[in-house]
Amino acid sequence: MFKNVTERVTRAVEVLLPKATADAGCPPDPYTECKYINGVCFCRNCSTTGACKVVCGTWYSMSNNYC
Repeated sequence: MFKNVTERVTRAVEVLLPKATADAGCPPDPYTECKYINGVCFCRNCSTTGACKVVCGTWYSMSNNYC
C-alpha cells in the first residue's frame, strides 16, 4: 500500500516538474598560495570558480613569519 502511494506521488512530481540537469561545478575553494624569494615572503589569494578554473590575485609581501 505504502509503496503504491510513493510510486504515484513520484510519478505526479515527475509530470509536474521538469527534470533539471546541471553540470557538476566545483565548490569555491579559497586558499592562499605563498612562496619565499630572496628573504621575502610573497603570497596571493586564489580560489576555484564554478567552472573548475583556478583564479589568483596579485602577489603581495607578507611578514617572513607567515611563510
